[in-house]
Amino acid sequence: MSFLIAVHVNEGIVLASDRRTTYTNTQTVEGKVIQRIGIHTTNSTDKTFICPNKAGISTCGDGSLLGKPITGFIQEMIREKICADCEVANVPQIIVDYFNELPRVPDTHFIVAGYDAVDFGKQQLLYKVNVKSKEIEPIDTSAQGAFWDGETFTLTRLVQNVAVKMNDGKYIDLPFEDILWGYFTLQDAIDFARYAVETTIQTMHFKNVVETVGGAVDILVITPDETKWLQKEQLF
Repeated sequence: MSFLIAVHVNEGIVLASDRRTTYTNTQTVEGKVIQRIGIHTTNSTDKTFICPNKAGISTCGDGSLLGKPITGFIQEMIREKICADCEVANVPQIIVDYFNELPRVPDTHFIVAGYDAVDFGKQQLLYKVNVKSKEIEPIDTSAQGAFWDGETFTLTRLVQNVAVKMNDGKYIDLPFEDILWGYFTLQDAIDFARYAVETTIQTMHFKNVVETVGGAVDILVITPDETKWLQKEQLF
């Protein structure tokens, strides 16, 4: 699995993701199905991409397809299907169509972010895409906020209201301190995206779980004027 987050504010959109892929092997031995979870891990998987039309794409879910890392398929789709003048609004359907034409459809999710030109300037666009179910969900960006996908439990526990169960079985709500999304600047969005990925990585490291989120953190910043890497692991 992975952890992805998109933070959208008036100034732009921030996409961030980890770089870990964990592989699981399933075999049938003497009629018994044996599943070996996390038999191989790599911290070199690209999960966030820039398209020629300056859109950003992040992905989580199945990390391999047809015996190969899914990264190569995503890069091929971007090269062959998304040109510089392609509207961001068309990218989610391009993703769904591309992967559903392959011999096997992966259980993979995408976040698509970018800007399209409109009569009054640039329109901020953000989508959730589920390849297998062919669902495309536009995200309302009229109010500032964030959403995340993949291994979501760690961050969700931190930002949601929490109640403590007492010895008598009753629950007492802890004080709820809301996140002031409406006051976020672009720098705040960057800081929160980095915090979200790093906190998920560090928390999973100390818990009794398979560490499916890890490695370096890639951060992509998209504004009406430019799309650029703020933080990106490079080949060497």
